[in-house]
Amino acid sequence: PSIDVATVLLAFVVALPVAATAQTADDLAKATQNPVAAMISLPFQNNTLFGVGPDDDTANVLNIQPVIPFTVGDWNIINRTIAPVIYLPDVAAVGAFYADWTGYGAGVTNYLSVPEMPLDTMGTEFELPGGYIEGGDLATYQPISGFQDAYFEDGVAESSKHAWYEGSASLHPYDGETVPEYTEFQDDGKYSWVKAPTFLGKRAQVGPLANVLCMAAAGHEPTKRYLDMVVSTASSLAGMEIPLTALHSTIGRHAARAIRCAVMYESLQNQWQLLMDNIGSGDYETFNRPTFMKGEQRGFGFHEAPRGVLSHWVVIRDGKIANYQAVVPSTWNAGPRDEADELGPYEASLLDNPIADPEQPLEVLRTVHSFDPCLACAIHMVDDRKQEIVKVKAL
Repeated sequence: PSIDVATVLLAFVVALPVAATAQTADDLAKATQNPVAAMISLPFQNNTLFGVGPDDDTANVLNIQPVIPFTVGDWNIINRTIAPVIYLPDVAAVGAFYADWTGYGAGVTNYLSVPEMPLDTMGTEFELPGGYIEGGDLATYQPISGFQDAYFEDGVAESSKHAWYEGSASLHPYDGETVPEYTEFQDDGKYSWVKAPTFLGKRAQVGPLANVLCMAAAGHEPTKRYLDMVVSTASSLAGMEIPLTALHSTIGRHAARAIRCAVMYESLQNQWQLLMDNIGSGDYETFNRPTFMKGEQRGFGFHEAPRGVLSHWVVIRDGKIANYQAVVPSTWNAGPRDEADELGPYEASLLDNPIADPEQPLEVLRTVHSFDPCLACAIHMVDDRKQEIVKVKAL
């Protein structure tokens, strides 16, 4: 069923200036129109949702969104606490109203994430853990320890068998090739500008769901706390127990995104304090100048981006870049069939999804959108004669 949302904003401002200064009525009126004014505000937002759930119910969700500024020296910091107080309960409610969608959209249930928020300069200790889960079984969790971990470095490969690039073999990023070979759309051949990454020879899903499940498997306390909150709230609203396995779904990816948001908000507070403590100790260094040795060096870096694992790979020969490859989050999820013709996360997640109207397959969009696609990097321009338009070479 479709959902129409009528939003009523009821906002009032509590005139409690952060700085103890005298204010006239005119000053106060101006401050209420200033989004960065040093005053506490307490907006209320009521969302009325129609056509909710199988019984076509109506639901009202009241959001309380406090905005609490505070000062640090000459800085006025605006703090709006939304994620753990509002976002999580909303997602849990939607999950409960559409609990049937926890049975659709699982797709690939091998999950890959990398550790984030390094606590030392060598990248051996992290605030947020990462690793690999096979077949959706959290007991199989294998941690990725840091920037030098061969488990991750040796495990990544990409295939161009079904992508519009020359070759078809599965290559490690250090040996990767990205030479365009456009062929028109081929059902059993090449049909995408995106390569097909694999980890340890298997397709893997990346993104908030992979991140949350790996951190939960690693015993990360804030993740487990917010995960339990979402599952228990959804179970209570649905009137039945919703198992953890329900996260392997379209709805589960939305829930994981909310959980990760709350975890990152909590981590941000800790990271800010660590930064202030570090600066306070006299450490102002922000850049490590690289040194390039003779011969060949190979290296990679990774980051748990909002959409999942982002990694860059470089081969340097005598101080010059000989090969550079980026394996980005949407490539992991949007990639076509691989060298063994195994489906990627997008394609696999669409299998057995119900379609109410084949002429308007909105359910396809619903599932693919749950991955939060970003495919700008997979756009290529060719002319109608398949000639190269421009080529840029950096020397």
